[in-house]
Formats: sequence, C-alpha cells, structure tokens
Amino acid sequence: MRVGAFSPLSLSDDPGRMSALVFVVGCNLRCPFCHNHELVLPELAPQGPTLAADAVLAKLRERSGFLDGVVVSGGEPTLQPDLGSFLAAVRKAGLRTKLDTNGSRPGVLAALLARGLLDYVAMDVKAPPARYAEYVGVDVDVGAIEASMRAIRESGVDYEFRTTVAPGLGEGDLIEIAEWIRGARRYMLQPFRVPPEKHLVDPTWESRPALSVDELRHAWMAIGARVAAGGVRG
Repeated sequence: MRVGAFSPLSLSDDPGRMSALVFVVGCNLRCPFCHNHELVLPELAPQGPTLAADAVLAKLRERSGFLDGVVVSGGEPTLQPDLGSFLAAVRKAGLRTKLDTNGSRPGVLAALLARGLLDYVAMDVKAPPARYAEYVGVDVDVGAIEASMRAIRESGVDYEFRTTVAPGLGEGDLIEIAEWIRGARRYMLQPFRVPPEKHLVDPTWESRPALSVDELRHAWMAIGARVAAGGVRG
C-alpha cells in the first residue's frame, strides 16, 4: 500500500475517538478544490511509499492500547490493491477502522463491507448529480456513486455522507444533494477552507468565495429534515 503520510493521533477525524491517520497516495478524481494535491497529482506524488505499510502497522500495534482506531484516507484508498489486507491487520491489532472514500469504486467498497473490515465509512458527496463532473474534474459514472451509497446504507455499518461545500455550490445544490440521499443516517456539511501552506489541485480555486459557516447553518435548516442526523462541521 502506498502510504503518503501518517499521523499518530487525531481527535477530530473519528469524532469522540482517538485515531491514527493513514493517507494513501493516488486518486482517480481531480477535484479542483482538493487540498491534498501532493497525494492526488502524479507529478507531485512520491514515486514510492513514503512509509512502508509494515512500518505503519508496527507503529499502530505499539499504540493499540492507547488508540481507539485508524482512519484510512487519501487520495482514494479503494485504489490500493492491498487495502483489505491492511484493514484486516488493523482489526487484528484490536483497532477499529474508518474509511474515507469518494465512492467511485462500489465493487471494492462492497467487498470490504461484506468482509466485515469496516466499522465506519465517510463518503464524500461532491455535488448534485448534474454537476458532479464539474466538481470532480473528470468524467464520472454517477451510477457508481449511487451504487456506493446503496452498499453503505444496506451494510448495517455506521456511516456518514459529507459534502465539502466548495466554491460555487449554493443552498439549492445542498437541498438537491439532501434529496438525493434522503433518509441517510448522517449528513455533514463541511466549510471550504485552504489550509495554511497548502495548495489546491487547481490553485485558481483558492481565491474563489464559498458559503460561510453561518450560511451553511442557515442552509442546514432547509435540508436537515431530509436525513436522520447531521449538521455543520467547523
């Protein structure tokens, strides 16, 4: 598995739990507002793993009495051919697993769920269906996105759908997304921010305006009844 970065402790990526973060290299989307450009763009990504997966697993085993779990993010983790074996090793170490995914590979996701390797899934819903290609930077099979939604919802595993409200997305778009995922267990809105010393996949998006946290909270009042739980982060 191509591990691009490892963080030994996070208190926010799996709320209420202490987790380590594993970031993998490589993504099949080119979301212009993504700030993990070094994990996404081939010309910036390391040509080999920054950390060996075995070394990461050793660190996790050392901390298994302290940590609650591990979050695997990216990039897009479902592109990694040995993701299943990595998750199985994490579970064997007594740690829970959370997967961050863009939902573009429903077959892989369904297989991981069927094997019981995931305790929580956070799937990004980038935009309403008609605007998906605009916000992922490539042609995309929206049917695959919907298949991932179904696999998650039917699995019985805890989950959330989430939208980073990128520049150009308005309240109407969020209402459309909420209608698309109506009845979901949890839907979270995340404000668009450019972290310090980070660059976006498309730097021209760095100065584009996006909805503020207050505007997102106002939007939530219009969409919250469509899902079981959720809200605005940040």
